[in-house]
Amino acid sequence: MSVVICPWCQSEILTEEGQEPEKYCPVCDNELGGYRTLRVALGEEDEPEEAMPESQIGISYDEEPDWDQDEELKRYEGKAENLLDYEEAVEKLLDGQETVPECPQCQEYMLHAGEMTVGSESFRPRTFPAASGSEAVLSAPFAVQAYVCPSCFTMHYALAEEDRMAFARRLSDAKRRKERSR
Repeated sequence: MSVVICPWCQSEILTEEGQEPEKYCPVCDNELGGYRTLRVALGEEDEPEEAMPESQIGISYDEEPDWDQDEELKRYEGKAENLLDYEEAVEKLLDGQETVPECPQCQEYMLHAGEMTVGSESFRPRTFPAASGSEAVLSAPFAVQAYVCPSCFTMHYALAEEDRMAFARRLSDAKRRKERSR
């Protein structure tokens, strides 16, 4: 007898000897087979794992382990505490934010890292035709809000609020001037 585990709903599907395996899961009706399916053979041909001798484990089953002596456990405890402290700090910072965007990479909430001013020496604007020549879509200097994902550390930038309003006003005014010049 063999067992197929559906990768979609995690149901066990039993298959009798000589019977053809199911092509679709009877529970969720998703396709089975290929790289998405795990087949587990059950029966007498499977040998149980032999227990590892006590001499290889390093402790006997009769004695209690000395947790204070386990250096690896101490390192893990320190890392776990640091991770919990990190998560608590992230939660506090997120609670204090007015805007909380989602990371485009992993969909976690992003932390506001600060504001950056972009000057005219480091920004070359794109221009669009206007009634009175060509105008910049966005003119420097302007400020951008920088966000960082606490999970995958991706950076994301968005125009600061006052520059968003100026940007919208500039495009609206350019459209109106172009319509009047026709």
